[in-house]
Amino acid sequence: MDIGVCRTLHSLSLYMALSDFESEDVALLASVAIATIAAVIDTFYGSPVFKALKILSLFLSLGLAYHRIKTSKPYFKDMPESAWKAVGQQYEVRISKSEHGRGKSPHARCLVPGQTGGFAECWADAEVGSDGEVVVQVNSPAALRIEIRK
Repeated sequence: MDIGVCRTLHSLSLYMALSDFESEDVALLASVAIATIAAVIDTFYGSPVFKALKILSLFLSLGLAYHRIKTSKPYFKDMPESAWKAVGQQYEVRISKSEHGRGKSPHARCLVPGQTGGFAECWADAEVGSDGEVVVQVNSPAALRIEIRK
């Protein structure tokens, strides 16, 4: 393989890996980097400014890590037949971004209860709007579980 092609593929894969980071990931990495730099400088110079920066970035890192752990878990909402609202010839359910808390571009899917327990993916499509709202439309109301992941 040509070396120019290898470099292009490597830089493309690096770009794709970096583009997978979300703003929360970048903020967490920046906070950890600032805490590390402040700790090293504080070790050599003992400045009160770096002590405060070290403590502040530590608490910021802990808060961001907690938020990341919380939002990495899927959000489930069980929809009984009575929860569907008629819209024209179809029925729909809407789950706002503030309710599911998984950001503006989550991944959503619909599940149906299995006969032997558990759930299986079903025919209904969950669409995510530009504002992060998840909308599920069906022809007739049915008992579904909606799973939303970040």
